[in-house]
Parts: sequence; structure tokens; C-alpha cells
Amino acid sequence: MDSNKKIRSYGLFSTLVCTIIGVGIFSYPRELAENVNNEGWLISILSGGVYMIIAYMIYKICKLNEFKEFQELAKGNMGIVFGTLILIFYSAYMLILSSTQMRNFVEVMKKYMLERTPTEFLLLVTIITGAYIVRGGINNLVRFNEISFLIMFIPGIFIFLILLKNSDFTNMLPVFQQKPFDYIKALLQSLVSFAGIEMMFLLLPLAQNKISAKKSVLKAVGFTTIFYTLINIFCLAILSKEQTKRILWPTITMVTSIDFPGLFVERWEGVIMALWILFYFTTFINLYYFSCYIISDVFKLKDIKLSVLITTPLIYIIAIFPGSVYTLNTFIMSILRILIFISMLLFPLLFYIVTTIKIRRKGRNK
Repeated sequence: MDSNKKIRSYGLFSTLVCTIIGVGIFSYPRELAENVNNEGWLISILSGGVYMIIAYMIYKICKLNEFKEFQELAKGNMGIVFGTLILIFYSAYMLILSSTQMRNFVEVMKKYMLERTPTEFLLLVTIITGAYIVRGGINNLVRFNEISFLIMFIPGIFIFLILLKNSDFTNMLPVFQQKPFDYIKALLQSLVSFAGIEMMFLLLPLAQNKISAKKSVLKAVGFTTIFYTLINIFCLAILSKEQTKRILWPTITMVTSIDFPGLFVERWEGVIMALWILFYFTTFINLYYFSCYIISDVFKLKDIKLSVLITTPLIYIIAIFPGSVYTLNTFIMSILRILIFISMLLFPLLFYIVTTIKIRRKGRNK
């Protein structure tokens, strides 16, 4: 492994957080409120617990495999043929995930800022900008995440403090009023919003300190859980459960409702749109890089720049394909949800089982 590609603990932490927390954060409270009314914040906490287990399992897989690069891990445990198929699946999944999120991102941009700008133009600008950063390599990518993390979340703390003034936290009560099936349905939906944890397979082999990397990973999941939970709590406290269910992007409505006399920011739409761009863009470039990284290995390309060139038109085609937001959301709720669970749960579990069996067999043969 090239020493120039080693990642610090903060870089690992910030890249994971920026990958997991994407544009889904703006519709997340509505998705939970539709299933469990005012108890979405409980589901967020439970989801975080599940992801702590998944994150620990992925770390354990990487450790047991001596922190080999992802393509070596997959082929070494699953064989050349099946391992290659798994790699292709991950690459395709990440392209589909980032492309569908891109379309969602562009639709919001058109609604709030650029109503007359063609969707095709916004997609092309986003893809070209992302491709430029991805071509710069993993070091540039991580530095971008480190800076973006501060820009994204420091204003978030400030916004939460301002929102305290008009919050009614009794809107979160009562709890445990829903049917068991509703909690399960909400939990499954919430787990989808944590997609991106698979980036650990790419980042852990590059970590400078493998011991502190475990803490960084768990901190990233903990931070994400707290952030998602706070978003749910404040949406309920400001908008109520009924409004949260009716509004397409309740997080945006919550922030734009701020009316604080004497505050230096007059129009919060600009602030929320700037954050919206970063929340999406960091997720996009991280998933995009991982996908191109896998493609470079599978097809024996010497440079990641070639895989960027190959995947650019694919991302555009996938993003432009849904005819409407409704079609897009239907696809996300059905097909994409299945792909996410295969990627973040089924294959890691398979890796863990196979790795454990191989280690036990080696121990018996000694």
C-alpha cells in the first residue's frame, strides 16, 4: 500500500459521516412519520444501534483479512469468479444509488432555486464537477470531506440552537403507541437512510492507525445517529407530526421557518440550499470514487481516470431515466431498498462467515 494514500482518523470519520448523511436527511422525518407518527426519533436511535453492529462486523472482517484492499478481500474469500461478481454488484449498486440521489437533488434545486434551468443541464454540471474531484484520487477526496464536514455541521449546531426558541417537545409524546408491524416498517425505511457504511471496505485498508480506526468508525456511526435523531426531534417539535407527514421535504421547511428578530441571516432558503448541495455532493463523490475504484480493478484499467470516463454517461442515463419524482421514489422504495440491504448486510455477513470458517480451518491444519 502506498504510504501517500494513508488516511488519518479524522479523515476516516468525516468521510464516513459525509457519505452516510446525504440528501435523504431532508425527507427522512416524513418517511418515519408516515409509519410511526411522532416516534420517528426512537426509530433513529434503534437504527443507529443496528448500524453499530454492522460497522463493527465490517471492521472485524477487514481485521481478520489483515486489512487487505476490498478487491483482494472479495476474491480471496469468495473465489475469483464469485468475488468478481460481488465487486461488479457493489460498483453497479453505488452508481445506481448515487444517480437516483442525484435526480432527487436536482429536483429540489429546481423547486427552490433554479425553476427554469433544464434538468439535463443540472445533471451534467453535477456529474462533471464530481468526476473532476474523483479523478484527483483518494487523498483529494478525503481532504474535501474533511473541509465539507465542518461547513456542513457547524451551521447545523447553530440552527438547532435557534430552533430551540419555538420548539414544543411535547409533540414527541406519547410513545409506544404504534403497532409492532409499523415499527418494523419504519426501521427498515430508516436503515436505508444509513446507506454508505460500505465505504468502510475502501477506507479501512488505507487508515494510518488500524486500532484508532475502529473508534473513528464507531464515532462516525454515533454522530450520524445523533444527527438523524435531532433532525426528527426538531421537525416534530417545530412542525408537529401531521405537518411532518404532509410536507415532502420537512427538514427544509423547518429551517426556512426560522424567524429570529435581529438575526444576520434574513433568507434561510439560501443557507439550506448551500447545505443541501454539500450533503448530496459529498455522498455522490464518495460513492462514485468507490465504484470507479472497483471498475478499475475488475477491468484491469491502469488509471481510475479511465473508469471515471466510462461511468460518466451511465450515471447520466440512470439519473435522467425516471420520468417524475413519483417514479423515482417508487424505484427507491422498491428496487433500491433491496440492493441496499444486500450490500450493507447480506454480503458483509457472508464475508464474515466465510472468513471465520477459513481461519478455523487454518487453525486445525497447523
